[in-house]
Amino acid sequence: MPDKLMRKDKIYISAYIFIYIIAALVLVVVFQNPVEDILTGLFSFGIGFSLVAWLLTKNISNSGIDKHPFKNEAWLLFALIFWIILYITYGSSFVDHLVPASILQNDRAYAFVILARKLLVFVMVPLLLYRLAGFSLTDFGLEAPIKNIFSKKSLITFCVISVIVLAFQYFMSNGGKHFREGNFSFAQMLAGFPLLFIWLFLEVGLVEEFFFRGLLQSRMSALLKSNAGGILISGLIFGLAHAPGLYLRGFGETEGITESLPFAFWAAYTVCTMSVGGIFIGIIWSKTKNLYLIMAIHAMLDIIPNFANFVHTWKL
Repeated sequence: MPDKLMRKDKIYISAYIFIYIIAALVLVVVFQNPVEDILTGLFSFGIGFSLVAWLLTKNISNSGIDKHPFKNEAWLLFALIFWIILYITYGSSFVDHLVPASILQNDRAYAFVILARKLLVFVMVPLLLYRLAGFSLTDFGLEAPIKNIFSKKSLITFCVISVIVLAFQYFMSNGGKHFREGNFSFAQMLAGFPLLFIWLFLEVGLVEEFFFRGLLQSRMSALLKSNAGGILISGLIFGLAHAPGLYLRGFGETEGITESLPFAFWAAYTVCTMSVGGIFIGIIWSKTKNLYLIMAIHAMLDIIPNFANFVHTWKL
């Protein structure tokens, strides 16, 4: 049985590496993306962060056991992924047509509209469907003892990963340039960092980590009978899920890309950058089953790239 499991894991790992190489070749050959940009993402997020995540959590004895798959669960997961794609491509603009123009023109009010619709699409609807199938909040990490959420190992993992993430974003990200150039006052940073952390804890932490790790990765691992398969496939879907939004906006300001590019670029780009980020967080989730830990880590991952927009929106 262990040998069979290892063979399955190798297949998933090989398939992911193949997809990653194809995506990297598309970026370099077709779009003349600098090779060093891809290597930076690969060796930092893909290898470095994943290795640190594994070292920090390797001795954690995870007591959480994913429930066995139920009949037709694969179809439910497929439907939920389609539901997310539908929202990203058409749903958000459809909702905007229903919102009064006064709210759309108010950046602060509109931010709450975006948060509400994300919570509905990514959390409430999938959770309701799985609750109807007999799952509980505990199965997805939403309900856990306080001592487990704030365990010593979890706090150490959060602190170490946060320091590494902040250092990487400060020196390497487009958002980090604002800090390196001294564009923010001490008062803005003192107020902005905790407020933005709380906001991101909900908007990207709860929204994305519940769906892509708590639900999708856990259920894919159970269906495939492979933790590696669950981590890699959910990481790949996590990355690709960002491609439609970046394409439809026409640019990726937080990614340091200001020109309009075809969808093929964004698909390859999100595989090479965001999917590897999903993998290192997936490693932490697979070992700890601490949803609040990975929500907090995701918030720290996005805090520097999003700080300038947050300061502008809330007039800090």
